[in-house]
Amino acid sequence: MLLIGITGMPGSGKSTIYEVAKKYNLPVVSMGNVVRYETKKRGLELTPENVGNTAINLRKEYGNEAIAVVCLKYIENNLKDKDIIIVEGIRSLYEVNYFRKHYPLVLIAIHSSPLTRFNRLVNRRREDDSTSWEVFVERDLRELNFSIGHAIALSDFVVINESSIENCINQLDNILKEILSNTEKYKKYNFIYEK
Repeated sequence: MLLIGITGMPGSGKSTIYEVAKKYNLPVVSMGNVVRYETKKRGLELTPENVGNTAINLRKEYGNEAIAVVCLKYIENNLKDKDIIIVEGIRSLYEVNYFRKHYPLVLIAIHSSPLTRFNRLVNRRREDDSTSWEVFVERDLRELNFSIGHAIALSDFVVINESSIENCINQLDNILKEILSNTEKYKKYNFIYEK
């Protein structure tokens, strides 16, 4: 099995991968959905603060790779028959290392500037998004504390997503073509960065 991980700050365009994955009939597992599910399971409303606190608490309870542990269990229980699976929403180097201890993982970062990301979050209006710049900055800092910056910096591919969604889709499509045409090469991707 080969995992293709998608990382990036909130609002960078990570969910664009769903459009491209459909074309190649690849399943996508969302790490963010795991956190939102856990938030609801704990009887909490889906607000930026509650979802953020749930992510922090999960990591306190189960370690820095907590969300990856839950996602991998889901993958192994439900998608065993798939050769390639996309994992959307990797937020830390701990998660990258956890996945790579079990399966090869190719990591794609999607990058957008803070102002572009803030405007996207305001426009998409998901329950756990905020229209406040202050809350946006708090969320960014929380994500950076999870070590998402390390995951982004050590990605194998980078998509710059500052213009149209079509441009982002084209970049992701080209990257997936590269990975799918060289799966044996990428199945050797298990570079673990630990002290």
